[in-house]
Parts: sequence; C-alpha cells; structure tokens
Amino acid sequence: MALCSALMTIFTIKMGTTKQAINQGRSPVIIDNTNTQAWEMKPYVEMAIGKGYRVEFHEPETWWKFDPEELEKRNKHGVSRKKIAQMLDRYEYQISISIVMNSVEPVQKSTQRLPPLEERQRWGGSLGSDNQVCVTSNH
Repeated sequence: MALCSALMTIFTIKMGTTKQAINQGRSPVIIDNTNTQAWEMKPYVEMAIGKGYRVEFHEPETWWKFDPEELEKRNKHGVSRKKIAQMLDRYEYQISISIVMNSVEPVQKSTQRLPPLEERQRWGGSLGSDNQVCVTSNH
C-alpha cells in the first residue's frame, strides 16, 4: 500500500493539472478537493485507472471533520455553517472504487437556480474535511 504523507512530494491539484501530472507519470498525485459524493470523484478515478494508477481514498483524521460549527471557523473561503451543514447532509461516508465508478451525477431540478458565479467559485475550495483521492503509480 502506498503511503501518502507530508514527507512525500505532494501535488495538490485540480482536474486540469491532474491530467497533466498523471500523463507525466508523477506519483503520488493527490487531489484535495471538496468531494461530498462519489460522482464528483469519478473523473479523477477514471483518469487514474486508465493510466494504471492505484487509487486510495483518505479523509482527515480530525475530531471536527463533521462539525459544521468548527468547519465554519476553520474554512478559509467564508463558507457558512448552513452551507457546510447542507454539504454534510449530502456526504457519502462509504467510498470505494466500485461505488465511485458506478456513480452517476444526479439530474438537477430545472427549477433550481445556480448560485451567483462568485459563490460557486467560493464553494469549490477546501473546507478542511475534504476527501482526498490519492493516486500512486504502479510503475
């Protein structure tokens, strides 16, 4: 089993640079993102498996990772406690490669309005209780 620790060279990246890092064979590749549901992780996992990487899922080991009040205090993006609580309500606790690969993006209600662009960008950042998809090369 590969260890993904602070002692290793870590790449905290999003989709564009994830593809670049995987295509270059870098290892480990760590995606630190606010993924609350399996379908959100699927593009990363598909990309990694397609290039022969081993995929591991990790959560922080903090006492406050499911505490909306504490997460509101600690997040650097101004995400409200209410929004954090909504995200935690959607949170999928059981994650595996098969669950991710069989997941599908939910159909959005046509009456549901998207938040303003600045809020959507704000929500895309780290809250401190992110799932991480750790991708390591089998080479």
